[in-house]
Amino acid sequence: MSRAVLAPPTTVPPARHALWRISASAALLGLGQNGLLVALPVLVATFGLPLSQWAGLILLGSIMFLFGSPFWGQIADRHGSRIVVLQALAGYITSFALIGLALWLSTTQGLPQGWLISLIAMARILYGLTVSGMVPACQQWAVALGTRDQRDDRQRVAALAIVSAGLSAGRLLGPLIAAASLSLSAYAPFAVMLVAGLAAVLLVYGVPVPRMTTDASRSLSRTWPPLINVPFLIMAILLSVSVALMQLGLPVQLQAAFVIDATEASHMMGLLLSLSALAALGVQLGVIRAHRFGWQGLLTLGALGMVIGYALLFRADGMSLFVLGVGIASAGAALIVPGYTAGAGMHQAQGASAGFLGMAHTLGYAGATLLVGLADPDWLLGLALLAALIVLPLVVLARYLISVTTPLRLDDLSSQSDNK
Repeated sequence: MSRAVLAPPTTVPPARHALWRISASAALLGLGQNGLLVALPVLVATFGLPLSQWAGLILLGSIMFLFGSPFWGQIADRHGSRIVVLQALAGYITSFALIGLALWLSTTQGLPQGWLISLIAMARILYGLTVSGMVPACQQWAVALGTRDQRDDRQRVAALAIVSAGLSAGRLLGPLIAAASLSLSAYAPFAVMLVAGLAAVLLVYGVPVPRMTTDASRSLSRTWPPLINVPFLIMAILLSVSVALMQLGLPVQLQAAFVIDATEASHMMGLLLSLSALAALGVQLGVIRAHRFGWQGLLTLGALGMVIGYALLFRADGMSLFVLGVGIASAGAALIVPGYTAGAGMHQAQGASAGFLGMAHTLGYAGATLLVGLADPDWLLGLALLAALIVLPLVVLARYLISVTTPLRLDDLSSQSDNK
């Protein structure tokens, strides 16, 4: 059976509002995850499930991304992005509705705790298996709509940056919306997620879908990533490891630097994470979308920013260094992600490559969780710095491999098919 990939746009890409509508769908991922984390203390106090069980249920949904991201990325390459985004939105809406229903039944109908846990587990599994397709499909859709010339890596990076900006905006707004809605009811965050999901369905439904064409070559649509993409996958793992270790190690560093208790450290942590999201969003909108750098330049600047930021955090003893370190590290991460996403998409179809990068991110977070259990808490930021340092030679290796390899691009494949 022949496989299909997105044909390069033959006309001027649609208005930018179409790309922002796709970005708004991607924002739901950050909105839901961060909003749920902020609501946890209230959920624990109101519904009786201990924090350890909530953490396990949230982790269960994240693990499902290992299986869902590569699968949905390839589905998007074969059948188009819209169907994948719509099924992700359906899974998003259903999973949060199921959690809200389970919690309501537990308080009004006396639902046994075993059933409550089972229903939430089902919702989290559904979430992971469906919503894992959101980012790969949105990235593929944005690249197909936002590039006039598939050879222009700066156009590809700018299109990917719009999706990344949506994720950052969701991570920034999620905690704020959840905190505000919790003042109304413990169920309010779930109502917000349902409304946001329905609004996203309306937003993306009218976004045009690029024409599909049969691909005579399988080199870009291969099931497994090519060897040349291995450095990009390792970068994605190390990025996730470093970010997770930074988030887990900052409270310890703050307590030691300011001699404060855990509650005060948590408040400072919330402020720093908000600044982190703002720094990432500013870079994505102000630097990447302005076509200042190609993907290779973004890799280099991003890796250097991560190293400098984590080094400042590792040695920080005052709030100014903490703010500066978090800002630089977050800006570096915001630069490097669209860099290696665009680079990986040169040798594999965009949806499939993004799916495997999503799987790599999940592996990185899982690896960071394992390290937290094995390492001294005082060394978590040092390990984050070490992970960032390892990224630097990988950037050099990736740039060298690309320089000696002639990638087969989507427009090349289209011209081959037309000639035949």
